[in-house]
Amino acid sequence: MKSLSLAMLLTVAMAGGLAFSQDDTETAPKAKPTKEELKAERIKKQGEKLKIKWYNTEKEAFDEAKKYNLPVWVLYSNPATCGMCRALDSNIINSRQLKREKGLFIGYRSTSPIPKYNCNKGMPTGAVVSPEGKHLCNLSYNPNMKPEEYIQKLQDSRDTVKREANVAETKKELGM
Repeated sequence: MKSLSLAMLLTVAMAGGLAFSQDDTETAPKAKPTKEELKAERIKKQGEKLKIKWYNTEKEAFDEAKKYNLPVWVLYSNPATCGMCRALDSNIINSRQLKREKGLFIGYRSTSPIPKYNCNKGMPTGAVVSPEGKHLCNLSYNPNMKPEEYIQKLQDSRDTVKREANVAETKKELGM
């Protein structure tokens, strides 16, 4: 196998995986995946088909996010008492466009402020965070944004989570 620098390997991994040219004739034998690795891969694939689901507890939401390696859309919202929250629900969360999406995010909604994720500046306030709790972007209700714009921000966040997982996996394989 041609030798690649660490920087090149990480760059390729961040772009979506390792790739080698056809003239790379030497290949290391691949180890047979363990049962745990096969199970983890199966769960990841299930996450790609997962319908959007909302949780009322942080623990449940983040447990699911870690299981499927999906971002969490954290919302401080109460449609029962807040007109803008009702508008967010009817125009975005319950829109046909968002309901068609699968494997996009795990939802966590709280009727109490969530300062940990900067969701405490009035309702509805939201943020998208990684399964580990790293802030990826703010995503609150904006009446001028269409469902497609929310979907794009959520897709970008999901892609960031997947890319970071690829980099972490590559580093692990390289013993870093």
